[in-house]
Amino acid sequence: MRKKHQRYSEEERLSILRDYFTSGMGKRACCRKYDLSCLAVLCKWIKKYESHPELVSLLPKPEVEDMANRDKESYKEENAELKKRIKELEKALAFSRLETEARDLLIDKAESYFNIPIRKKSGAKQ
Repeated sequence: MRKKHQRYSEEERLSILRDYFTSGMGKRACCRKYDLSCLAVLCKWIKKYESHPELVSLLPKPEVEDMANRDKESYKEENAELKKRIKELEKALAFSRLETEARDLLIDKAESYFNIPIRKKSGAKQ
């Protein structure tokens, strides 16, 4: 079912765009959050207002953190979090590799048992 087209005032549009750029959310998520009729509406607004940066800040302002003012504890905490994240990603990668290997083994067994080719051939059909 299609959504009914809704008119948005300029203030509403700017507010939605500010939230979109400051929050870092995706376009689809923003459309769902504000119940926009389609993705093209948001893209159209971005294109329209990008020539007026004084109305809406199109790029999120990066947080400037003074590196000299950080203490060793914050570095240690960040380093520990990054190491933990690396271990999680390595574990996920190993699981994915095992899953792929198991799938390939299953296909090989099915091909030999049923005596039919399951995998696609790389050549084009003629």
